[in-house]
Amino acid sequence: MSCMSSRMYDTLHQEVCDAWITGMSNAANEEKRLAVQDENLDKNGIPLITVVADGSWSKRSYHNNYNSLSGAAVIIGFRTKKVLFLGVRNKFCTTCKSPKKIRQLPNHISVTKSGVALQLEADIIAEAFSKSVEMYGIVYEKLIADGDRNCYKRILGTHP
Repeated sequence: MSCMSSRMYDTLHQEVCDAWITGMSNAANEEKRLAVQDENLDKNGIPLITVVADGSWSKRSYHNNYNSLSGAAVIIGFRTKKVLFLGVRNKFCTTCKSPKKIRQLPNHISVTKSGVALQLEADIIAEAFSKSVEMYGIVYEKLIADGDRNCYKRILGTHP
């Protein structure tokens, strides 16, 4: 079976990314509409919503210790049950570590971070909180999560 070309991969990758962005924006607009309808607004008239957040960082232990180099976290609107934010972090990026000419790709955004998995998950969720007004014009007022104190502390540290 032949592999798809780099150009085809890039085209399909962009289509998937665009669909995710559109879907998340539509979900945020729906959450926003519901908050306005219920008059759940801050003193500046910005809609306040409740969100659910969680992250994932693969870890396996079958006779050896394995920690994944990639992890993800999501923010989901409580009322719509739809994804509002999806973030990914990697501990290693082949593009960033490639020879200089490859690193100069015009659309490459490095999401490589150092640190332990829990810090990286907290970083993604804190990023979502700090960008909610900029991205969607809403404030994540209440957080439902698994009780990860590192994540909560990181969110408060960003002063969203």
